[in-house]
Amino acid sequence: MAYNVTLNGPGPWGFRLQGGKDFNMPLTISRITPGSKAAQSQMNQGDLVVAIDGVNADSMTHLEAQNKIKSASYNLSLTLQK
Repeated sequence: MAYNVTLNGPGPWGFRLQGGKDFNMPLTISRITPGSKAAQSQMNQGDLVVAIDGVNADSMTHLEAQNKIKSASYNLSLTLQK
């Protein structure tokens, strides 16, 4: 079940990623910092990252995903799958 999350305001967003095309693993949320913007949203540890700011994340390397997230200056929009 895919769902969208928008984190408002500048980073830090309060989550960590694992995986990516270069690790032959899907991008997933590996950790959420308690009290963070991510923790206040619907995000859960283990959710799959389907898209980052509307860009499909299936073929992203870990670094590409990190850079895409860092380039989100004020709002970060994620499509996640439980």
